Amino acid sequence: MASKRQQEANWIRLCQMAFSFFVYAQAGMSDGSLGAQLDSLQSHYGLTFSVVSLIFLANAAGSSTWKQLTLDRLMKIPQTLVIAAMTNIVGSTVIITLPPFPVFVVALFINGIGACIYDASFATYTAYFDEGPAMSLLFAAFGVGALIAPLIVAAMLVHHVSWNMYYYVSLGLSLLNMPLLWILFRKYRFPEGENASTGAQKRFIPVLQNRNVLTGGMLTTLSMASGEVVSSWIVTFMTDIRGGNDDAMRYVLSGYWVGLVLGRLLLVHATSYIGPKLALTIYGIITIGLLAVIQSVDNVAVNAVATALVGFFQAPSTPMIISLSSKWVPASLVSPAISILTAFGLVGSALGPLCVGFVNSAGGLRYLPSITMGIMGLSLGIWHLAPSAPWKTGTVDSNQNIGAKSELSSST
Repeated sequence: MASKRQQEANWIRLCQMAFSFFVYAQAGMSDGSLGAQLDSLQSHYGLTFSVVSLIFLANAAGSSTWKQLTLDRLMKIPQTLVIAAMTNIVGSTVIITLPPFPVFVVALFINGIGACIYDASFATYTAYFDEGPAMSLLFAAFGVGALIAPLIVAAMLVHHVSWNMYYYVSLGLSLLNMPLLWILFRKYRFPEGENASTGAQKRFIPVLQNRNVLTGGMLTTLSMASGEVVSSWIVTFMTDIRGGNDDAMRYVLSGYWVGLVLGRLLLVHATSYIGPKLALTIYGIITIGLLAVIQSVDNVAVNAVATALVGFFQAPSTPMIISLSSKWVPASLVSPAISILTAFGLVGSALGPLCVGFVNSAGGLRYLPSITMGIMGLSLGIWHLAPSAPWKTGTVDSNQNIGAKSELSSST
């Protein structure tokens, strides 16, 4: 009888994890579609580079607002996930109506709330079960969605379908999500462990005081910023600076996401084997070299191949940082730790493209690869100069003191 219950529990967990990947892929579709639609949005609304960049800020602002208002909701995952689906339904429905630009920005703000809930909830769910490889697979699912979105947008535009019709896809998926999320997660609660009775705000205090987690947050910000700069502006760079065909250059963005998916699938074991500090240093140096090629070589084909390889070597960074950071706090603090890390990441994903938008308005679009190289270089500097060698791990005691006994790679 006990064996049968265990089999049922394992089956439910498998379904939950599979659906986590499915929903993360949808988050990737949302992210990937914005970069592919940027030219269409700019043309339709008649916007400058700096104004159209507000769409990235609106998406992150919705996420940050949700975090500030409801820090304790992550412990009540069924209701929270249904709210996420509802916000996506509302946001997508508004965008389908082709609203004025200010209303469009508000709709993206609403969608950002749902994205925040999905990101934090499913990253936390995965972190509780370990698993650097599982976290990489989760983020690979995000990459699959981000790969699919530009292909859909490109096919729609080739057939002269208005850009806003893409949001029927988002609406349909959100309508499907709502009942499935409730069915699969209605009885699920995150493990609470020690300090479970402490309020959500107080649970965040020891996490915010943890120097290693904050360092991981800065790295998450830079990692997300560098990726979003490339994915958001590469189509515009390839068309305006390299003179590529508008429709064809959207496939360059898909190539970037193909590289990112393959990187998260193929590099995870190599990263664990040689250790994250050395591995991510190597990947960062290679990425900077590839960006230098994009900056200096005025050839569409070479730039397209280099962009795909940039995605490949950028891929392990964000999931590895988030997975490792979740090991630096006790089980009762994993949820707020992941929430803080995703908040840092969302800041990077908004500010990176936003700053590039202002640079582009001043005629600096041609320096897009150099900007990304600068972000990558700063990330490598923090990686090596971070105090108290946070890329080591040992045991975590009840006061959240982190030892430094063994390489993190030995436990992943």
